[in-house]
Amino acid sequence: MGRDKGKFNKRGGRGSTHFQATSAEEIEQRNSRIAELDEQRSKRRAEADDAEGGGGGEEKDVADAAKKVASLNVGENPNRAAEEKPMTRKQREQADRERKAAEYRRRHELGLTDEYKRDMGKLAEVKRRREAAQKKAAEAKEAEDALEKERMSQFARATAAVAAEADSDSESEEEDDKKKKKKSKKKVVIPKLDKIVIKKMKPTALKEALKERGLEIQGNAKALTARLLKFEAER
Repeated sequence: MGRDKGKFNKRGGRGSTHFQATSAEEIEQRNSRIAELDEQRSKRRAEADDAEGGGGGEEKDVADAAKKVASLNVGENPNRAAEEKPMTRKQREQADRERKAAEYRRRHELGLTDEYKRDMGKLAEVKRRREAAQKKAAEAKEAEDALEKERMSQFARATAAVAAEADSDSESEEEDDKKKKKKSKKKVVIPKLDKIVIKKMKPTALKEALKERGLEIQGNAKALTARLLKFEAER
């Protein structure tokens, strides 16, 4: 034997080569071919046993059979290479980025990242400022309400004082009227006032003059003057 062609077997042919069918038709074709080769080999073995020195012919037949099986073009599964193909650098980097992103999201949801802590700090600060502004506004409103209440109280006191003064003036006027009537009964002679004198009189003097004459003393200085002038003109 000049060349070492290895031994042939049903599963892989010669050496370490492995054949794998990819369809039912190829499987049937392969099995039929192998059965045919087995039959031929068995026949040759029987003939070799009868003839001396026939061992070299068997090895040649096995090598020929391996070549015929290889000619069937039955290859390995094409998907196996794709499945076992290692990842490229770009694919590894992309997978690593995705893994890190998923891990970061998980940590962020658990509140373990610096970004989460900063966000929570910002929210707490916003909440604190909002509460401080609300408190300040409430205090300002409370102070304004208290001031308004004090103003209303002062106004009520002033109104009561004016009313009391008015009652006092009314009582005084009644007393004056009574005195005037008494004086009139006594036939007190009231001197006639000159027009020029009346116009120079102040409101207090005008009121006194009107009281003496039994006239109304309500009104401003102009009204009092006109009332006294009319009275004196009609005397």
